[in-house]
Amino acid sequence: MGLLSALALLTNTCAHAATAPEAFTFDIANSTINHNLSSGSGMVMHNGQLIVTGDDSPWLFTVNPDFKIEKKVMIDHFPVNKHNRINHKTKPDFESMTLIHYNHQPYYFVIGSGSKKTLRENAYLVPVKGGENQKLSLSNLYTTLHQAAGFTQAEKINIEGIANTANKIFIFNRGNEGKNAIFAMKTTDLMHYLTGQATTLPSLKVYQAQLPTINGVQACFSGADYWKDNKSLIFTASVEGNNQSSVNDGAIQGSFVGVLPLATLDKTSNLDLIPYSQKVEQNGKTVITKVESIAVAQQTPQQAKGYIVSDNDNGTSQFFTFTIDK
Repeated sequence: MGLLSALALLTNTCAHAATAPEAFTFDIANSTINHNLSSGSGMVMHNGQLIVTGDDSPWLFTVNPDFKIEKKVMIDHFPVNKHNRINHKTKPDFESMTLIHYNHQPYYFVIGSGSKKTLRENAYLVPVKGGENQKLSLSNLYTTLHQAAGFTQAEKINIEGIANTANKIFIFNRGNEGKNAIFAMKTTDLMHYLTGQATTLPSLKVYQAQLPTINGVQACFSGADYWKDNKSLIFTASVEGNNQSSVNDGAIQGSFVGVLPLATLDKTSNLDLIPYSQKVEQNGKTVITKVESIAVAQQTPQQAKGYIVSDNDNGTSQFFTFTIDK
């Protein structure tokens, strides 16, 4: 091998190593089903407690470490059936939630998926310390995100995950009727836009994402949280049916968890997240569960521990504990 070829090979190898994702191990345990909390979809940790939304529930639930409901707060008044669930045709589809600070106050920011016009295009600011909830329309936002991502008219917004740092927010689109994408922007820009104080989102960036597959079907984003001590986003993704419908889900095939360093977002707008992802398994076997959200409870730069919630389409919620080691 000539000197120039050797140097080129060395340079390419070093460049690849510099951008390669760090390996991590992922373990889950303590599977628990809560029959009184339907369709768990959004979740955050706050003051040692789990705060959970269901995509067909009008309440925000506080859940203890044994995954039992301690209290619930009304998000908004929606009619429920005899199972305390909102019927599919009228559900607001609260798929995502995060904890934000707005006007120097902490809020649970609960957002609809946008998978149906108007009906599922609303968000709520629920004061952590109690008080009146504030309803916000997401219709203009979702139109802006749809255009920014270059979606066709046939492709839909279907927001399933949200996470935030001290000053940025990341919104994850489930690519079952559109594309897997991450929308990033300053939190102040988003709140000014939603409250009518601004008409543009100057900091908006869009990242298209490729995710791993199960049986030839690509996973779609389903949840996210921020691992502050590692400066990374933890995301979840799931596979059901052929992942081409937001209504007719199909059989659950499994889920993935991934760790995405924020530094990676500075390098490209097209993300290959396959090497950043691991299938949710126990004892080497795929766990047949539709992971919907993930919440970090304890963390160091090398380890994150917390909780996962799954909506297995049967009116219950399945909880797990998890550990990630890097």
